[in-house]
Amino acid sequence: MHRGVSGPCGTSRRVIALLVFLGASAFLENPAIGAPLDAEGVVREAVLRNHDLKAARAQVDAALGRLKQAGLWSNPRLELSNETDQPFANEGEYSRSVGFSQDFPISGRLGRAEDVARVDVARALAEVNEVERKLIGDVAAAFSDLVAIDQKQAIRDQLIGTLEGFVIASKARYKAGEVSELDVNAATLELLRLKQEHTRLAGEREAAIRTLAGLSGFGVNDALPLDTKLPPLKEPSPAAQLITQAIERRPDLRLLALSADRADAERALASASAWEDWTVGLGVRRGRNVIEGAPPQPTDDALMMTLAIPVPLFNRNEGSKASAAAESNAAREQHTALSQRIENEVAGLRERAVRLLEAVKVYQQEALPLSRKNSETARNAYRSGQVSIAEVVQAERQENEIGMTYAETLAQLLKTNADLDAATVAQIEIMTHPVTAADNKAGER
Repeated sequence: MHRGVSGPCGTSRRVIALLVFLGASAFLENPAIGAPLDAEGVVREAVLRNHDLKAARAQVDAALGRLKQAGLWSNPRLELSNETDQPFANEGEYSRSVGFSQDFPISGRLGRAEDVARVDVARALAEVNEVERKLIGDVAAAFSDLVAIDQKQAIRDQLIGTLEGFVIASKARYKAGEVSELDVNAATLELLRLKQEHTRLAGEREAAIRTLAGLSGFGVNDALPLDTKLPPLKEPSPAAQLITQAIERRPDLRLLALSADRADAERALASASAWEDWTVGLGVRRGRNVIEGAPPQPTDDALMMTLAIPVPLFNRNEGSKASAAAESNAAREQHTALSQRIENEVAGLRERAVRLLEAVKVYQQEALPLSRKNSETARNAYRSGQVSIAEVVQAERQENEIGMTYAETLAQLLKTNADLDAATVAQIEIMTHPVTAADNKAGER
């Protein structure tokens, strides 16, 4: 049983950290964007600006309000009473009283209600972390798409620049009668094809920027300068280390542990609530009785005290306790199932990242240099009359295809790395108030 979530120490530290962040973020609501943002910079802007995340943070305030309310006693009741025989015999008989009554919790119900509310605060913090985790993953993936598009554009630009010079040379040779018009047209058509692909990629880039801007909390007219140079490509950490990191940091896993804790707290509250509050009343009464045939009676004053004790004979909240126990078991089973899925997800993403990294390195070190060399050889051979223009165009097209395949493989690698970071919560230092499994031990203290 993860009892640490209801301990005051861990929750209080998280609440203080949250309030400090919320106070600081008021000054960073819409910071000006100066230098172009890299991947980490965009993520930090998103954590500050994203309105879905702000809505999730507002739920923490709501949970804190419920925690404050859970420990409050019910209000005392003012009780007034007036009895008179004036509408009937009108003999002057009456009775008037005034008093106060108060419900007293005698079974620790308020303390158990506070336990439930404390877990709700921890759950609200973990839900913020989960929104942050997904947001960071989405932003990183969108930024990776832009990096891949810019890599494709760079390859296109290089090919276009080379082919433009080749087309100019071919036209000069055509005027000199050294090549046919068919050769010039073939080279020109290939150049036009590359330029149209460049235009298409420019449109994709603008759409990707708007997607990233929407995730990061920027308006449609806001500028979003980006630094999309290719980041260093590193071998991922060992699988066992990544799996351990994910299990310790994943907020969705933490939420299930907290769901089990909340169900246990609800069960304790149901047990405490079986003994309802005792009601104690205190007041004064003044009255006069009329005895037939006797002289007038004096006014009588009295002090009143009452005690009402509900007896749990028919309702001991057995159904509520059984329901809470079942919910606790369900949450623990879901926790186990999610843990297994996370372990397999992380292991699979790491293996994919390793294979993609190997492929990207082969492209960078062997395939791309060889394709460029092959195109240059074909162009030189064409200038000396050793090959036809068709063979040159074929070599250029092969270089383009290899470059695009490399860019697609690179895009898959960057996306996989982003997914792996999200799965292991690698950017936990960017999150505003990360809740991890370590908070269980802090709460127990």
